[in-house]
Amino acid sequence: MLTSLIAFAVIVGLAVLLGRGPAGSTGVVDRDAQRVGAELAAIAGYANNIGPGRD
Repeated sequence: MLTSLIAFAVIVGLAVLLGRGPAGSTGVVDRDAQRVGAELAAIAGYANNIGPGRD
């Protein structure tokens, strides 16, 4: 019983150590998020230039 618990702990420990590497999409540039961010910045910039008292 104790041997199986130790073996299980070793297996789980190795899985945790090996699982800390970069995963699937790490470092991939999200072009859609960049586009949405640019559009929101453009809207916000335009909104700052209009309003009451501005010519």
